[in-house]
Amino acid sequence: MPDPLGVALVTVPGAAYLVGLHRLWSTAGRGRVVRREQALAYMAGLAAVAVAVASPLDAATGAKLSMHMVQHVLLVGVAAPLIAVGAPLPTVLWALPGAWRRRLLPEWRRAATSHAGPGWARWTVAGLVLQVGALWVWHAPALYQAALASQALHALEHASFLVTAVVFWWAVAGARHRSVGGAAVVAVFVGALPATALGALMTLAGRPWYPVYAGDPAAALEDQQVAGVVMWGVGGIATVVAALVLFGAWLAALERSQPGGDRGLVRT
Repeated sequence: MPDPLGVALVTVPGAAYLVGLHRLWSTAGRGRVVRREQALAYMAGLAAVAVAVASPLDAATGAKLSMHMVQHVLLVGVAAPLIAVGAPLPTVLWALPGAWRRRLLPEWRRAATSHAGPGWARWTVAGLVLQVGALWVWHAPALYQAALASQALHALEHASFLVTAVVFWWAVAGARHRSVGGAAVVAVFVGALPATALGALMTLAGRPWYPVYAGDPAAALEDQQVAGVVMWGVGGIATVVAALVLFGAWLAALERSQPGGDRGLVRT
């Protein structure tokens, strides 16, 4: 049976987004402010969250560290960038009562304006620090073991992974201007380094890190090595894909900035 808190991690944001999207499109017009492809990206991200925390995969994490790493890669490397592209916060704000929305939307607009301008680097660094902090803190053996023993703590772990990663990817994905597009690509690779380092340490360790898996030390060590490869290998693939998408967006911005760029750089 799926963990109720894991199910809530999918259904509550999903319901809030759909209510907000309906109200927003009823006011501004369908596909306005939040585009259809953004809404689809958000829903695809929530589907990835569902696979991670509300499917048999979640139950398997108590027996195998490698399954836990698959879960974390799904949350951080697949779900988070898709959700970030879906403009979650302004859409969810539209699900709130009118008085709350009128109070909070101006704050959101100020943050978005800062993010789109000189504040881009600050948002990106803040997102990176939060994401790296969550990753390393929750993989400390004592806290990792405690999370496996408590559904509430385990749900908090997943939520912190997802939220901090969404903040980072939102900051990076907002680098639409040609002056910071290249920096966004670099930021993606820099953001992947701490996870790569953690995965490498996990792979090269000479003994199991987590006693919960160490009933058979040899099997536990082998599974831990697989888990490390998942973290830096599969996670690395997600990083490369995201970097390629951002690089393409940067090139498109450069093309548009050129005279006649909207007609293409090469003419035959």
